Amino acid sequence: MMGFKVLGLDASGAMLTVGLIEDGHALALFSARLPRAAGSLLVPWISEQVRWFGKPDGLVVGVGPGSFTGVRVAISTAKALAWGWNIPVKGVSSLASWAWAAPVGSRVIVTSERRGSAFYLGDYFRGANGPEPLSPDRAISGTLPPMFPLSVAVWVLGPAGDDPALLQQIGPRAEPLDADLSGVNVALEGWPAVQWGKADDPLALVPRYLRAPAVSVRRAR
Repeated sequence: MMGFKVLGLDASGAMLTVGLIEDGHALALFSARLPRAAGSLLVPWISEQVRWFGKPDGLVVGVGPGSFTGVRVAISTAKALAWGWNIPVKGVSSLASWAWAAPVGSRVIVTSERRGSAFYLGDYFRGANGPEPLSPDRAISGTLPPMFPLSVAVWVLGPAGDDPALLQQIGPRAEPLDADLSGVNVALEGWPAVQWGKADDPLALVPRYLRAPAVSVRRAR
């Protein structure tokens, strides 16, 4: 099917983003570091892209892991549009969508915004057809899992790339990669599913909460 348009949106972290692709090629992208504005900006951004290029044939939404509020807003918006337009919708990992930014053939670690020593982490190989998970997305609370440090060259996306000590824990050949999560890449992550009949039931679409990304300390009485 030629001319298949897919709209992708994500509000799971610091970057609020909406992108539109057609047959795998980018048509439009709106992004801003305004995560708390998701409720007021997502629909106007989507409406503007639809005004330019017409209604999409499918929707893809980042379901986290990430911001509790941002993920809920994005999923609610995607559900409402999927029902209203009667088009398929697919929920995808926000970390996997971000991993599309890495060079083809590379290992990439994706990290979410940090809350103290807690954050979410994804581990991927960036294949020719997109990111391939090497382990499940997970919540980190102070200590990296036993698989680290990695001996291979690895790109690091997200806040961990700005922390030299954490980079060294990830691996001696870990290098930061400066690239934001893009709605275009969210759309690419779920494009095959919405086009070829593997979309989600909108009613079953829920945020991906691995566990609370925070380290709690009991207060002394």
